[in-house]
Amino acid sequence: MARAVDSEYDVDRTDTVPETARVRHIDELDESAQEYLFNVAEGASPRDPNNLSELNEGDVVVFTDYYHIK
Repeated sequence: MARAVDSEYDVDRTDTVPETARVRHIDELDESAQEYLFNVAEGASPRDPNNLSELNEGDVVVFTDYYHIK
């Protein structure tokens, strides 16, 4: 699990996608959401986790792996 410092979200790598999850591809997200996920995937703190209107709890984002937003 990756958890960004001072973040509202937990981001878990996952091999399964819950049936109720909204699946988003990384290129569908705005720049701030993409930067957030890039940084979390690399273990760094995101720039501003409070400006993420693109991500919601329960979403799964397809990037190099599947990332479940919790």
